[in-house]
Amino acid sequence: MKKVLSLFLALVIMVTGFAVFSFTSSAEEYASEMPEMKEYGFITARDGVKIEYGIYGDLSKDVLIMLPCNGGDMHNFDGNLLPEFAKHFKVIAVSPRGTGNSERGTGELTFDLEAEDLLCLLDELKIEKAHFFGYSDGGNLAIVFAVNYPDRVLSLVPVGANISPWGTKINSQIPIITKYIKYCIEAKITGDEKIALKRDIQKMMVTQPKLKFKDLGKITAPTLNIYADDDMMYPWHSQRITRSIPNAEELRVPDSGHSDILEFKDELFTRLFNFYKNIGAM
Repeated sequence: MKKVLSLFLALVIMVTGFAVFSFTSSAEEYASEMPEMKEYGFITARDGVKIEYGIYGDLSKDVLIMLPCNGGDMHNFDGNLLPEFAKHFKVIAVSPRGTGNSERGTGELTFDLEAEDLLCLLDELKIEKAHFFGYSDGGNLAIVFAVNYPDRVLSLVPVGANISPWGTKINSQIPIITKYIKYCIEAKITGDEKIALKRDIQKMMVTQPKLKFKDLGKITAPTLNIYADDDMMYPWHSQRITRSIPNAEELRVPDSGHSDILEFKDELFTRLFNFYKNIGAM
């Protein structure tokens, strides 16, 4: 075990400066573009944990749930995708457990648990079905929700998602594991709860999701699987996700990587809105 830790500590030094992806935007920078928040609040999960959400857009339209990347919160899409989506949907942005102002709760953080939180959100807000859009781990969460609760999903759009850690390229997974071990060591030494939370959120990328391709056959909603030309996942993994979901479509965004895939707005919006129009969502 000491040899393994030594190896990964060495890798920490080797990859210093390597930025594990994150996709965030400054709310102040895009303040003029942000739509009015129509409602802000918390729902109560099965175990009593409070989950943060905000509602934007046209309240008479279909509901679109937007799910952020690993460690991201309900403001993950401020100033980029959310303002455009709010023109066509009743958008609900969500902060998963331990992010934003959502409580962490106890026990292991899993996509199944967070999917159950989303079910509670739909039930508490009296929403029978919704469209789901998720980026990175948010895409993973959207897929897990669609597998677990297929009758609550109107459509599914995962972006840069994977269904198993084995689908992530080794050169992308090494710094993810390295960062996780770094947090493990820091949390053990310092006892800092904030670092422990970062460790637990990071662990989700190391050990999850735990789906098999055959599980995706349970998804019944129209699906558009989006991934980058040079994504963190192996192309075969992304392509097989598409093939495993009945009647799913896919968009492979050219000349892009995992961290900048959502910057290709024109192409994304054109394909996305054509997808939503074809299924009668807008």
